[in-house]
Amino acid sequence: MHIEITNICNLKCTFCPPKILPNGTMSLEKFDDLNFQLKPYTKELAYHMVGDPLVLSNLNEYLNISLKHDLKVNITTTANNINEKHYKALMNPTIKQINFSINSYNANSHKKSLDEYLNPILDFVKFAQEQKHEYFINFRIWNLDEEKSAKEFNKKVFDKINETFNTNIDLENVYKERPKNIRIDRKIFFNFDEYFNWPSLENEIVSSNGFCYGLDSHFGILTSGDVVPCCLDQNACINLGNTNTTQISDILNSNRVKAIQNGFRKNIVVEELCQKCEYRTRFDK
Repeated sequence: MHIEITNICNLKCTFCPPKILPNGTMSLEKFDDLNFQLKPYTKELAYHMVGDPLVLSNLNEYLNISLKHDLKVNITTTANNINEKHYKALMNPTIKQINFSINSYNANSHKKSLDEYLNPILDFVKFAQEQKHEYFINFRIWNLDEEKSAKEFNKKVFDKINETFNTNIDLENVYKERPKNIRIDRKIFFNFDEYFNWPSLENEIVSSNGFCYGLDSHFGILTSGDVVPCCLDQNACINLGNTNTTQISDILNSNRVKAIQNGFRKNIVVEELCQKCEYRTRFDK
């Protein structure tokens, strides 16, 4: 369950689409209510659509609400601003995994060096190891492509990780074998994936047949309260309803939601945005 506690980010990555919605942060009161409503549907929340949870100085208050409702949490962050003030929140026992989007560095113009970006992340990881963390820590490298456009950057990252953890991750082998993940240490991994194009109504139609896990394995709630069928509909092009005025149960039982779900079960893509989404072709049966 993707729940966007804020859509504010302190970076502008080239692989992210321009944000057209106004900046917003979900109130703690609303977040508490949504956690309560979501318990019949999920055991796990991802605090992310767009935006970066670490921009919030009171992140731990959100985590404590999810802890109260016995919901596990995934954090995805660029970690561009991570420092010791985040440590308490990032050791909250409700966290299931933390994803560091490492290739965000390479997708921005930085004044800081790569070491200046990576060292605070690695300092936190060392702290978490000292505390015997029980969640997963993932270094995301989602920039693999046929052109190997980020190969030089990835080599620098691998060299740094190999030096820090005494590992031997081989750049050439990663590009050859395309593993989904590589273990670095106890509950610490590299996660790999390819670049992808975000869906847009301005795209060409990919196909009107196919399958997707949207409204099957997950759906999303934006900071505004708008409910969307998947984690890639950051602008609520498919607005299924708003949680400020409607209960989640009523939204999920709406005719539009049922039409999308039944369509995918029959290999039919109902919504225009879904028809123009390249990412969902990964799941076509």
